[in-house]
Amino acid sequence: MRSKIRISVLALVVSAFVVSAAAPAASAAGSFEKFFAGNCGVGFENCGKGAVEGSKAEAELEGFRTAGGFVPFGVTDFKLSAYPANNETFAYEPSSSFFAPVGFPTENLKNLRVDVAPGVVTNPQAAGFCSQKEFTGTEVAAGVFSAPNCPEASVIGKQEVVTVLENPPTSKKFKDEALTGTVYNLEQTTGQGSTYGVALPVGGGFYAHSIIKGSVEYATDYHDYFVINNLSPGLIESRLVFYGAENPVTHKKVGFIRNPTVCSSPGPETTTTDTGEFGTEISKRSYTGLVGSIGCKSLKFEPMFALTPETAFSDQGDGVTAELKANHPATGPENDTADLQTVTVQGPEGLTMNPSAAAGLEGCTPEQAATNKPNVELKVAELQPIGCPAGSKIGTVTLEVPTLPEHTLQGPIFFGKPAGKPVEGPPYTIYLDPESARYGQRVLLTGTVTPNPVTGKLTVTFPSNPQAPFKDTIVHFNGGAFAPIANPLVCGNSALVAESTAWMGAAFASPSVLGTIGCPSSGPPFTLSQSTSAVPATAGANSHFTFTIARNEGQQYLASSKVTLPAGLVGKIPAVTQCTEAQVKADEAQNIAAGCPVSSKLGTATALAGSGTPFPFTGNVYLTAPLAGENAPYDLLAVVPIVAGPVNLGYEVTRSKIQVEEHTARVIVTTPKIPVIKGGIPTRLRSLAVAITAPNYILNPTNCGVLATESTLTSTFNTTQNLSSPFQVEGCSALKFKPSFKATTTGQTSKANGASLETTINQPGPEANIKSVVVTLPKQMPSRLTTLQKACPAATFAANPYGCPSGSYVGGARANTPTLPGKMTGPAVLVSHGGAAFPDLDLVLEANGVRVIVVGNTNIVKGITTTSFVTTPDVPVTSITVNLPTGPHSSLGANGNFCTSNLVMPTTITGQNGTVVKQNTKIAVANCGIQILGQKVVGNEDILTVQTYAAGRISGSGSNLSTVARHLNAASKKATLRVPLSSGGRSKGRPFTTQVRVGFFPKKKGGKTSVAYIKATFR
Repeated sequence: MRSKIRISVLALVVSAFVVSAAAPAASAAGSFEKFFAGNCGVGFENCGKGAVEGSKAEAELEGFRTAGGFVPFGVTDFKLSAYPANNETFAYEPSSSFFAPVGFPTENLKNLRVDVAPGVVTNPQAAGFCSQKEFTGTEVAAGVFSAPNCPEASVIGKQEVVTVLENPPTSKKFKDEALTGTVYNLEQTTGQGSTYGVALPVGGGFYAHSIIKGSVEYATDYHDYFVINNLSPGLIESRLVFYGAENPVTHKKVGFIRNPTVCSSPGPETTTTDTGEFGTEISKRSYTGLVGSIGCKSLKFEPMFALTPETAFSDQGDGVTAELKANHPATGPENDTADLQTVTVQGPEGLTMNPSAAAGLEGCTPEQAATNKPNVELKVAELQPIGCPAGSKIGTVTLEVPTLPEHTLQGPIFFGKPAGKPVEGPPYTIYLDPESARYGQRVLLTGTVTPNPVTGKLTVTFPSNPQAPFKDTIVHFNGGAFAPIANPLVCGNSALVAESTAWMGAAFASPSVLGTIGCPSSGPPFTLSQSTSAVPATAGANSHFTFTIARNEGQQYLASSKVTLPAGLVGKIPAVTQCTEAQVKADEAQNIAAGCPVSSKLGTATALAGSGTPFPFTGNVYLTAPLAGENAPYDLLAVVPIVAGPVNLGYEVTRSKIQVEEHTARVIVTTPKIPVIKGGIPTRLRSLAVAITAPNYILNPTNCGVLATESTLTSTFNTTQNLSSPFQVEGCSALKFKPSFKATTTGQTSKANGASLETTINQPGPEANIKSVVVTLPKQMPSRLTTLQKACPAATFAANPYGCPSGSYVGGARANTPTLPGKMTGPAVLVSHGGAAFPDLDLVLEANGVRVIVVGNTNIVKGITTTSFVTTPDVPVTSITVNLPTGPHSSLGANGNFCTSNLVMPTTITGQNGTVVKQNTKIAVANCGIQILGQKVVGNEDILTVQTYAAGRISGSGSNLSTVARHLNAASKKATLRVPLSSGGRSKGRPFTTQVRVGFFPKKKGGKTSVAYIKATFR
């Protein structure tokens, strides 16, 4: 009767040791003629006798089929191909050139290996042990020993062999002999998972020994295999019966052999394979059980999970310990617990991977991890050191299994990487390598770590665990400054669950919690710090500017920022090449070779990330065009490669928009989205430093007062914080300040169109920037009340400077600055404020998307207008011109003749360094024709004093006057022109009055002619 279930037959013991005179070997190839392997039930110890395979009905009757049950009898029985026994001393084979002994195998079996199916477990720890010394006893002759002195508890089976012996010795006559011996559980030889000794009696109280070496095929599916080497010649048949459930001597339950915990079907799951070496040939014979195991659904499966922190403080790197336990019943009638196939841990919110672990991190490839290749040799594989580099170790693991002593399987946890390329994102791979050199065992488990891409919450899965029992798995990750795991930021208890699935299909969830402490009662604070530096800190100099935000552990994470730079700290846009939108797209696509050019690089951005000792990530910062529809003239583009050891998550591309505050010209940099996670790994940003180091780009202020960098920071909790850090330059007194100021008007004035005025300030060289300008108009230039009354309401102006009433636009302004590529231009607008007596004169200057409004406060006393531009931005301007033209909305009127008036405008210009320049600005009058300064009638002649503004001819004429002319080679402030009476005039009765016409014809071609009139009375 035969059982057809795959069994964990440890190995097939071989021939009893025979006399040294062996029979001659045959030349035909050896093989397994018959082979049976089965786990047999109580009362069926003789199943498969003679290696007869039997039928399915016999297998169902005799086989032990209970899944997870402890097998009463584990049997292997094989018979080798042999020449027939015919009771003759020798039988001559005509077809052969030699004589073959009676019943001798066709080829001697030298080495044997037996591989059993996964899930069939032999447990040497379940039986007593016999020491090597107790088993060996005394060697009385070569290969012949005294009786073993092993404890009864170490008996685990019996061995029956049929071998050919020379009987009597030296007779040249051979006979098939049957021998029966005992199998003992020996203390394992180093490098072996199990060692069994077979003692076969050979007469006279002496024994021949065979040693069965056992191990686990840990490079594939972790099935048991057993090897016997250097078998004595002559073996024909071997039958091994293991006592898997009860010791027949002590009658104690042992649980030495356990069935798989899955419900299997006939096929690969029920196949045992013999591999034999016959001479130089290898022969295999497999036996597939005709029935499978049953009853797996009734097995218990309740693995319990716990997660224990090394530190419970929030936002700290944590050497967490994860433990998964499985209880097993005491040896007896109860079946074993179902084997674990997969386990998935859904971690608590906030417990994430930690960037700090990147320091010195290396990766272990699958090839490095799989140092031990599948062992196909007929010997126990020697455990090789795993090939993972030391820098890939991120923790330790201890695995307790029933089949080995406690604390046997221990080893590292490795961070995995693919071969030939970096880790480019989740899921991440880890390897658990509990191993034992003492027992030659390794359990290499591959796990995946999949973080939530938004929160970083971890899902850890080990999808394919061995079909074998375990008691406890303790996984401990490194703690300290470079811990690969970090605690949640928010305090309290966070739920987690381990979801386990058995090979037989059952599932079990083990919930747990992780507690985090150390937060204020109000929750994590948000009190970051910032600092700035400019090197050199010399006023007006080109410098390298660095802005840094720092965050301590336990603080809320930074999500966005708005940073207003100190007044006067500006960049010169023309000094760098603006990165185009197409190049930006290439950057964002991580095709950096086609991205922003080096010429558009402004500096670098460095982020320190992680809890513990943060890891630095540094990239470049570029000047770019703004996004379409973005209210900003320029953008900053930070392109930071997220590369650390074996990990390359690509580039983190962060945009910030650059704006200019229109009244102060302070630069505002707004970053709406600061990266908080990449590749599922939260940044846990500790500091962010942006260094603007482009040559000849940053200009320092020229004001040495204490300035400030002001920031508004927003956290991931939507908490805001306002920060201000002092900023100050030095050496302002050494800056020169020599602006030139000129003013012009036109002599063509009228009551309807008023008067014009144009002023220009020039500062061609580097010097202190202008802080304020105060001008007082001459009394000849009063402000026009009718125009002042048309001023733009302040609210309208603030909403849109170009939305004011037309009558409020009184002129224009233009300015050149080295900070922008274009000329700034815009209107001059009268703006009324509710509480002010007079409207302001505001200059709106725009270029390249930048708008600056310079406010001129107006004050009128006794008809004299003073305008004060007291808050001029600390920005270099090589020239600025304000033009107030004539016209219906002219802001100025005219009292008297400008051409003959002395127009003086008291002017005070103050530099940002405090230097004051005062002058009485002479207003040049343009477009003046000839002017009659005075006359004197003497006798018959009108003597005129005239003023000209260019070289040319002057003439005088009129009724009763003679026409006269005079040539002037240059402009003349006072020229005399004598106009006499004509003959008719001289005879005319007196007194009489006539009108004198004075004309001017310019010498220069294209010049303007002019005429003036005056009345003369002749007495």
